[in-house]
Amino acid sequence: MASRFIPRSFTVAACRPLTPAMQIRSYAKKSKKQAAAAATASSSSDSEVVRVFDQSKLQDRMDGTIASLKEQFSTLRVGRANPAVLDNVRVRIEGSSYALRDLAQVSIRDPQTLLVAVHDAEFRSAVDKSIREAGLNLNPVVENEMIRIPIPKATKETRDKMSKVVSQMSEQMKSKIRNIRQDGMKQLKQDAKSAPADEIKKLEKLVQTMTDKHNKVIDELIKSKVKEIQS
Repeated sequence: MASRFIPRSFTVAACRPLTPAMQIRSYAKKSKKQAAAAATASSSSDSEVVRVFDQSKLQDRMDGTIASLKEQFSTLRVGRANPAVLDNVRVRIEGSSYALRDLAQVSIRDPQTLLVAVHDAEFRSAVDKSIREAGLNLNPVVENEMIRIPIPKATKETRDKMSKVVSQMSEQMKSKIRNIRQDGMKQLKQDAKSAPADEIKKLEKLVQTMTDKHNKVIDELIKSKVKEIQS
């Protein structure tokens, strides 16, 4: 049987093991690919810029301003007994200041009278003095274990004066809304360095819409409160 001829060059090429130089070249190719992949990943990471503008936080700040105005308005009751009128009264005791509501319980005896029950009789005189000096035009009367506070009937002068106070409070809150809007616009200006221009423009319109909406709420609160005071 005739032997099969196998070219020598083929046999050597097929069976010869990889030399160190060949292995090094192979590793070098892999290293280049790995480096390229790493560079791509790094570039992708760098492109992920954290946005400064936060719509929900801006909304919360504006909502908080409205809530604060409502709370202030609740203390303004001309000619009617309302415990909230004493919410901002601070009582000085031994060099420290305390909220009246932490030291006493305030209730309504009738539409023209508030009653204050001080938890500790030792502080009754301090509470009485703090109410007198709070600038609320109130003259409390200590009766046994209670402090009675007559609420003066409203005159046209006091109603007009209270209406002006309402307007002043409202302007302060509108000023806060404007400041919050400016903060939002500054944040968007920073984001504009990395975000598409059309997206920034859309968000700027959103901030303005939020501002207009909250200013409208303030105007409605003013109108309602002045009507209540003047009625």
